[in-house]
Amino acid sequence: MKINFEKVEVFTNLAKTKAAVIDIKEGFADAIYTQGQGVACHALALKIYNSKGEEEYSDKEAELISRCSELCTPAVMDGIQAAITKGKQVEEQP
Repeated sequence: MKINFEKVEVFTNLAKTKAAVIDIKEGFADAIYTQGQGVACHALALKIYNSKGEEEYSDKEAELISRCSELCTPAVMDGIQAAITKGKQVEEQP
């Protein structure tokens, strides 16, 4: 699946009527690097930090991204979850 951490849609209110497309690449990679545990988190943080736009992520990496999204604010966490869902849907299309 492909995810672009430079263009993640994040809602700016709880009603989810307003959103902004933001670059979370560096901040999310930093969160994983400083708060994650293990070599898989280290590798994922570097992959996200060094990504250039849309990048391919394995199912295992997507699961780790999902778990690591809990290190972020709820709004960013929801944006990351939506990006994962979108990536899976695009991957499943013929």
